[in-house]
Amino acid sequence: MSLSNLHAIGRLQAQPPDPAGIAKLLQAAQQNLADARIAQVSNGNRFDAAYKCILQCAMLGLWANGWRTSTNQPGHHQTAIQTLDQTLVLRSTKTLT
Repeated sequence: MSLSNLHAIGRLQAQPPDPAGIAKLLQAAQQNLADARIAQVSNGNRFDAAYKCILQCAMLGLWANGWRTSTNQPGHHQTAIQTLDQTLVLRSTKTLT
C-alpha cells in the first residue's frame, strides 16, 4: 500500500523531517545494531536489540520522507516495517558476478 494510501486510512501522519532528530535516531539505531552483535549477550537480548534497530530504521525512513506512524493505531510497528521498501533505498557496494 502506498504511503499516501496509508495516510488516507489513518495509519500514517505527516511529520516534517528534522535533521537533528533524524541524526539522533540514526545514532540510536547504530548503537542497537552494535549491541546485537555482542556475542556475550543473551540471544534474546541480541534479538531485541536487532529488532529495535530494524524498527528505528523504518521510523527513520518514514521521518526522512515526511511521515510517522499513527501510534494510537494497533500494528504501528508492522506498518513502519512494511513501508521500508518505499522509504529506504539500498545501494550495494559489491558487484555481483
